[in-house]
This record gives sequence, C-alpha cells and structure tokens, in this order.
Amino acid sequence: MIFLRRALLCCLCLLFAGLAQSQIGQSAPESLTVMSYNIRCGSCERADDVNHWSRRKFLVADVIRNSNADVIGLQEAEAFQLRDLLDLLGDFEGYGVGRDDGKQQGEMNAVLVRRSAWAIASPRTLWLSETPDQASRGWDAMLNRTLTVLQLTSRATARPLYFLNTHFDHQGGKARNESAKLIVQTVQALGADARVVLTGDLNGQPGFGAYRVLAAQLLDAELASHSLNQGGHISFNNFGRDIEDDNKIDYVFVSAGLDVQSHRIVTDTVKGLYPSDHFPVLVELRLN
Repeated sequence: MIFLRRALLCCLCLLFAGLAQSQIGQSAPESLTVMSYNIRCGSCERADDVNHWSRRKFLVADVIRNSNADVIGLQEAEAFQLRDLLDLLGDFEGYGVGRDDGKQQGEMNAVLVRRSAWAIASPRTLWLSETPDQASRGWDAMLNRTLTVLQLTSRATARPLYFLNTHFDHQGGKARNESAKLIVQTVQALGADARVVLTGDLNGQPGFGAYRVLAAQLLDAELASHSLNQGGHISFNNFGRDIEDDNKIDYVFVSAGLDVQSHRIVTDTVKGLYPSDHFPVLVELRLN
C-alpha cells in the first residue's frame, strides 16, 4: 500500500511538472526585433563626398548592430553594400536581387537575417508591375520596383514567419497604389493564419492612398504598438539637409496576430554625420 501511494504521488508530480513546463512555454512567446532601413544607394555620391558609402558603411553597420535587430529590410542596397554589411556585421546572412536584371544589376530590397535565430527558406522576388515574375517596370513608375518575399524559420520553435520588404516608386502615384494592391494579394495568398511582417520605403506620408490599401490588410506597427512611438515622425532626412516635420515615409506593417511592443525611429548621428539620408524604423514584436 505504501508503495502504491508513493508511485501515485510520483506520477502526480510528473504530471504537474509537465503541465507547468507547458504553461511556461505558452507564456513565453518568442521575441523579434525588425528594422526597415533605406541605406541610400552606394554609388550615388562622389568618392570625395563626406557621405560616400566608403565612409558611411561603418556608421550604418553600427546603427544595425546597436539596434539588436534580428531581421532588417534594406532599401536602395546595391550588391557591394550588401556584401560590406554582411562582412561588418558577422552573424547575418542576406538575400537580395538587383531590380534591373534579377541578379546583381540595380538596387535591391535586400534582407539581412540573424542566422543564429532564423533560417531563410524559399526566397523570391516579385516586380511591382503587371508582370511580377520578370524584371519589369509597372504602370506609371519611373523605375523598376520590387518586393522581396522570404519565408523565415525560427531556429528556436521551427515556426514560420513571412518577411516582405519593398520600395515604392517616388514618381508614379498609380504605381504606388497598384503596388500596394499586389502586396495585399501576395499576403492573402500566404493564408489567413500566416504571420507576416512588411518593411518598406513607401515614398508617402501616413494616410496616402497606397498606405490605406495596405492598412486594410495589415497593421501599421506604430499604431498597433503598446507603447508610444519614440524618435519623432521624420524618417527622410536628406543627410540632415531636409528635416521636415512629420515626413515619415518608411514603415513596418504586421499581420493582426503579431504583438507590437514598441516602435521607434532611430535618429542616431555620429559627430554630425548621418549614416543615411533616411532614419531607420525599429519595431519590437512578440510572436504568439
């Protein structure tokens, strides 16, 4: 009888321990810090310019490193800039294709992923145009524009996350609206339960037409954040030459199931030097 009571007690202890462990796992959702960062094309300034990439790359790398971001959507990245950042940052892998040829030519909407936390699966690029599967210019756009789509797999939980990164045209209003519609269609095709993050330079301030199209499907992380935005509402700065109030054109959007803890525009400068002509947007998430 004593033996049976001890055996029963042991079984109950194991049961309660298992339940406690399950509850701990359920109460500790995974964290993810994401950044949207237009780093300014590396070939756009003369070699003798103080803002030339050969000088700025160290500042950009420091901004990313200090942010502790896990996944970074880069806009205007050229192939050599992506290589430079991967070399400087260490624990990251990257994906991006040139918008002009689908290989190395032209700017990329590249994505940096912390390899110790996430693995890249099924990377692809769509062109924001009537022919999204081939290098092309859409509608009234001045330039080729793309959407990078990555399926990321958590190394901790093996659960998937879809990370999208884009850069809308700066001239074509129709192109921006149609680009937003194409992104919404892409998100919907991922499935109703898909966890989605979208980063991008939308070349428009909050509330413009393409923004409203996206906001009908995804949540603006600033508005969904549990805490108030930090860092003001300016993301385009033109290397400090064009500081216009409420000139936010860079965004992070998330699907409804993601829990936004904080939203910040990172306004770091170094001895008066701006790492880029845009400030990055930094968002901390909890993945339920």
